[in-house]
Amino acid sequence: MRCSSCEPLLDAYLESALRARRMLDVAGHLHACPHCSALLDELRVIDALLATARPPGGVGENFTASVVSATPAAPPHAPRSIPLWLPVLVYLAVAWPIAGLALMRFGGPTVSLGALLAWSQRVGAAIGAATHALAPATPGAAATVTAVLLADLLVLGAMLYGYRRMRPRLALYLARGPRP
Repeated sequence: MRCSSCEPLLDAYLESALRARRMLDVAGHLHACPHCSALLDELRVIDALLATARPPGGVGENFTASVVSATPAAPPHAPRSIPLWLPVLVYLAVAWPIAGLALMRFGGPTVSLGALLAWSQRVGAAIGAATHALAPATPGAAATVTAVLLADLLVLGAMLYGYRRMRPRLALYLARGPRP
C-alpha cells in the first residue's frame, strides 16, 4: 500500500470504520511507514482534543429548545412612532414648491414679473368674486388663506388617516420578514 492511498483512510481506521481486510492493509502500512504512523498519532491527538473541548459559554443540550420557547415570552420591540411634525414638514417641503413650479409653468417658459402679477390679480379677482358671492362680508385675501389652510388640513388629515390604517398592516408585513 502506498502513502497516497493510506492517508485518506486514516480517519476511518482510527474510528474502526473500515472492513477487516482494509484494516489489516492499513495496519501493515502503518507498521512499515513512519510518516503515516506520525500522521495517525496527530489525528489521535486532534480527536482527543475535540472530545474534551467544550464550546465557549457553556451551551447546554437544550439550547435550541430554550431559545425557541423563550422567543414568544420576550417583549416585542416598540414600533417606531413618527412625530406629527414630520409629515407636515414633508408635505410643506414637497407640495408648496410643486405648486410654485406649476404656477410659474402656467405663465409660460419665461415668466416675467408683470405677467405673474397680472395672472395673480386675475386669480385673486376670480377668488374674490367667488367668495364675495358666497360670503359678501369676507375679504378675498382672508378667504384665500382660509381655503389654502383648509386644503392643507384635509391633506394632513388624509395622511394621518392613511398612516393609521396602514401602520398595523405594515407592522405585520415587517414582522413576517422577507419571503423565500
